[in-house]
Amino acid sequence: MKTPRDIDALLPNNSVDAGCAAGFELLHQYVDDELSGGDPATSQPGLAAHISSCPACREDYRGLRDAAALFGDAEPLPS
Repeated sequence: MKTPRDIDALLPNNSVDAGCAAGFELLHQYVDDELSGGDPATSQPGLAAHISSCPACREDYRGLRDAAALFGDAEPLPS
C-alpha cells in the first residue's frame, strides 16, 4: 500500500527568497550592480530568487532597470 505524500514535500521550496519588503529595500543596489557589469544573482541570491518568483517585484525590477539604463543611477532620492 502506498503512503500518501504531502503536497508541500513535492513542491520545490526556495528558502533563500528574501521576500517583497526586503527585496524592495535592496532593488536599487541589485540594478546598479547589474548595470555596472556585476552579477547581482550571485551577490544577492535571495533577491534574485524573489524576482524570479514574484511577478509584481519582477515588474518593479524591470521598470527600475529600464529607468536606470536611461537616466543613470538607481539609488533612491534622499528623504
